[in-house]
Amino acid sequence: MWGETMDLVIGGAFQGKLSWAAREYDLKPEELCDLAAEEPRAGARCCFHLEELTQLLAADVVVSREVGSGVVPMDAGERDWRERHGVLLQELARRAVHVRRVFCGLTEELK
Repeated sequence: MWGETMDLVIGGAFQGKLSWAAREYDLKPEELCDLAAEEPRAGARCCFHLEELTQLLAADVVVSREVGSGVVPMDAGERDWRERHGVLLQELARRAVHVRRVFCGLTEELK
């Protein structure tokens, strides 16, 4: 399960989410877990590329690309995946202490 003090950082691709989170939370490289390149691991303070996640783990900070604001895909499977990802982000946002959106390197506090 996710940690009780988890923060969620969302935004589009290449908008500066991870750079912002690394500065804001003083994250060291060994505290990052790139879910697109490695399995979830204990001890990671920040998981990013949530869209690649296939299992849940506890983390202090979760960074995810927001995939529902772009062009709607023609492929039904891709649309279903986007919906599942959106539902997961909603649940994480409910549980998160803070939710922040990063767009063009600028931060907006949502919660």
